[in-house]
Amino acid sequence: MPTTLTPKKTDAPPINGGGFDDFGGGGDGGGGGGGWSNELTPPPEGYSLAIRLAIVSITVLFLALSSAYVFNLAMRQPIAAPPVLWVSTGFILASSLTVEMARRALRRRRENRFRLWISVTMLLGLCFLAAQIVLWKSLVASGFYINKNHHSGYAYIFTGLHGAHLIGGLIALGYVMLRERSKWTAVRRRVSVDATVLYWHFLDVLWIYLLALIFYWR
Repeated sequence: MPTTLTPKKTDAPPINGGGFDDFGGGGDGGGGGGGWSNELTPPPEGYSLAIRLAIVSITVLFLALSSAYVFNLAMRQPIAAPPVLWVSTGFILASSLTVEMARRALRRRRENRFRLWISVTMLLGLCFLAAQIVLWKSLVASGFYINKNHHSGYAYIFTGLHGAHLIGGLIALGYVMLRERSKWTAVRRRVSVDATVLYWHFLDVLWIYLLALIFYWR
């Protein structure tokens, strides 16, 4: 007597669907519900790991430079902190607050507020860089040249490297704000924003450290 083969039931979720998107709804990606898009992309944890590795490498770089700076501390030239230094510090502290507001707005699915706070953060970052240029001009006017001694050289290196990494943070902020929502799932977007915000907070802490090291270390 012939037998009929019936497909075996399975509890495995579909590949392109399944409601993995924790923002609810149909998701931002294509090819199904709220799961991953059809693109071959790494899981969201990869973005967070990449940012953490970048933070570790930057930390190692500045610790190595700090060690060399402290070793040559006997050659330092004491310098008073110019007033514009507090202006630039105010800008970067305020930007840390606004970027956190952007992150929270995204979690609450308030797209307009998210874009607003990211834009304000980028504006504050640009103001910080402008204030840094004014700071350098103020130091040069006071006779604090980059090639005068070890202290002055390290001061410009520290602030210059920090500014370069902050420009990288501005590019990352612009990327997570301007990229089309249809190009990634809500989970990937949220994790990418969280990683970018973490990097921005790190730059804030790094600046406070450099400020104390350059102008107040005795």
